[in-house]
Amino acid sequence: MQLLLMNNKILTIEGITYSPKELFEISRKMILDSAQPQWKRDIFDFILDWMDDNDYVEVNTSGSTGNPKTIQLLKKDMIASAHLTGEYFNLIPGNRILLALPAQYIAGKMMIVRAIALGLDLYFTSPASDFWEEIDSNFDFVAVVPLQMKTLLKHPAKANYFKTILIGGATLDLSLEDRLQQLSTAIFHSYGMTETITHVAIKTINGENRSTYYRALTGISFSVNSNNCLKIHASHLNKDFFTNDIVELHDSRHFKWLGRADNVINSGGIKISPEVIEEKISNLIRERFFITALPDNTLGQKLVLVIEGVPFDQQNIKTLKNNIFTLVKKYENPKEIIFIEKFTETSTGKIVRKN
Repeated sequence: MQLLLMNNKILTIEGITYSPKELFEISRKMILDSAQPQWKRDIFDFILDWMDDNDYVEVNTSGSTGNPKTIQLLKKDMIASAHLTGEYFNLIPGNRILLALPAQYIAGKMMIVRAIALGLDLYFTSPASDFWEEIDSNFDFVAVVPLQMKTLLKHPAKANYFKTILIGGATLDLSLEDRLQQLSTAIFHSYGMTETITHVAIKTINGENRSTYYRALTGISFSVNSNNCLKIHASHLNKDFFTNDIVELHDSRHFKWLGRADNVINSGGIKISPEVIEEKISNLIRERFFITALPDNTLGQKLVLVIEGVPFDQQNIKTLKNNIFTLVKKYENPKEIIFIEKFTETSTGKIVRKN
């Protein structure tokens, strides 16, 4: 509780403002109430962690680039990150924000920290794909993952309840980006990781300022190594971060994401980023899919298109192959199409490409 009291911070939840003592008591009551859903108990469990005497909180990484692990993040760094987000999106005290992500992970935790640090009014709902179903009032800000955004698109009128939507947690395919142009709500995509305390750069997805480049938050700058992998310089954390993300660097504050270095395929001596191909063919396939490689005696590795769901019939497969051929370079053309009933996912919903 010391940190909260020291900064004279109180939290407003669904229009009710709690003093630190009241917040502590209601949080304890909620996590002990077995009738409450786990996602809601996780929210108040984090609030108790935030109010304890430690100067850090323990956070689980997603496991998208390696084995999941638990790391410690300083509370002061999380507050600094919250202020950067508030500055970027012009969040002011009293703004209504909706927590629609699991509070177990950094993106959900940071929504709570933003409410505390910026004096925002925090609302929450089940972190399900149809999180918007019971929403009947307006919000200034919500953070979601791509799957939640896809389901929201089926009911575009619901998107009007949100002034700003920030999508994160996974890559955003071009077909989804194109569909988002129909919405008047301001939509953005974030770039970051747990270690950088969520996002360090933002890309505008729709409207007049739509861009293919991510723009750095205040105090963040970028460079690349000899392999064009992104290096993040975060002044608010007084630390640099090295990534496996291959980018096209426009300048020290803007970059275009191309793919993961650990996903690069070497086929016949040509290095190929599967994400580049995925973007080119994204409008051809409604199902979830990804490009990967299988061993090949001639090429070393051959490109393979993996699609989630029931196999297409032969005519549809032939049509798909012909359409792909017209959109990609010769060496980018998949040699085989494989169907998998259900993709393996990380705990945060990212597709696991390699097993």
